[in-house]
Amino acid sequence: MSNPERRGAPLPLVTQPMIAVEPEKVIDPGVTRIEVNPLEALRPETAAVLFGKPTTVSPVQGRPQAHAPVGPPPEIGLTQHHLPDEDPDPRLTLMLYPDSERAAAFRVLRHHLLEVGRPQCVIVSSPQPGDGKTTTALNLALALAECGRAKVLLVETNLRRPQLADVFKFVPPWCFAEQLAAHRHQPMMPWSAIEIPQLWLHVAAINPRIEKTQLLDGPAFAIAMERLRLAGYDHIVVDAPPVLGSADVNLMADAADAVVLALRARRSTTRDLRRAIDQIGAAKVAGTVLVQG
Repeated sequence: MSNPERRGAPLPLVTQPMIAVEPEKVIDPGVTRIEVNPLEALRPETAAVLFGKPTTVSPVQGRPQAHAPVGPPPEIGLTQHHLPDEDPDPRLTLMLYPDSERAAAFRVLRHHLLEVGRPQCVIVSSPQPGDGKTTTALNLALALAECGRAKVLLVETNLRRPQLADVFKFVPPWCFAEQLAAHRHQPMMPWSAIEIPQLWLHVAAINPRIEKTQLLDGPAFAIAMERLRLAGYDHIVVDAPPVLGSADVNLMADAADAVVLALRARRSTTRDLRRAIDQIGAAKVAGTVLVQG
């Protein structure tokens, strides 16, 4: 019988960025030079997670004023979807292996993220593609929503490589990119999302058949976040594109409370991390997640 600890999504290691790092050096799980403060190590038998105490004002306090007109809470049209029993996506760690060390690590990530100011809108990105940002966004959203402890919306904005529809095995009834375009001109329109009852989660995904050359509309995203904040969600987790190579995350950052960067152990480089932080702005980055595997 296979060991469940060896399957599923990789284990995250949470850190706090923002000091000078050596260019070109590949990030290793044991490296701590990218920390602002000495790391506080948690018990390894509980979760292999490290987190640096924040040294800046909480991003929530610095959130810009609303980009959309203040109005009544928006209507959310929900379509229920039940995950099939066969072939679940291995990245759904909190669902597949709830008692595993990996699942515990994402719960610790939830705990530490709430410690930095309980951000309502969190963007999860990475310097480069393939660094584990979708795995991190998925399991952060699941951890925040676990057992119905909070009302959570998972939003996808990676137009070039959408993955959520494939992970949850559905086709969104109304692509989130198309909703952004429609609500920019009519912000009081209802919104559409998928409800997954067994995960206590709402999902607004990109249709994988969308035109891959479409660009993210920054003002439309800002309007969307301001409206969706009024819909009663405790947390909105955004699975965003990579930082480097486009301005998409920059266009979204002002409408969010915090940005979390995912890094792949033994693949991501400190040079890319520093470039990503410089591009977004260090004040917005709540922390980094070092994904092992």
